[in-house]
Amino acid sequence: MQELLNSMIRLSAAMTVFGMQQLQNTVGSVDTKDSVDKLREVIDAMADALSAKIDKSRRPTLERLSNLPQDIVKRSVDSTREVVKDTSEIVKSTSDWIAGTAKPATAH
Repeated sequence: MQELLNSMIRLSAAMTVFGMQQLQNTVGSVDTKDSVDKLREVIDAMADALSAKIDKSRRPTLERLSNLPQDIVKRSVDSTREVVKDTSEIVKSTSDWIAGTAKPATAH
């Protein structure tokens, strides 16, 4: 059990150091887009290598977790659209109300 724990810690440490190294390389690069693309390819290859070792019965869980960031972004964008729409309607209603109450006074 101790050896397993040591292996897990080594994997975590290696991933952390590798991630920091790649982040520094990406930020320090002249061609950031190219560096980001290369980093994404490396990360995807690592994820694919690990995914290949996952039991088929656990793959649906992996898929759900893998799609989580996209779902969060989609929900966030959808939510933002709703907020903008609601805010626009409130502003329009308020503007209409102000326009209705601010009619010019008639001289008597």
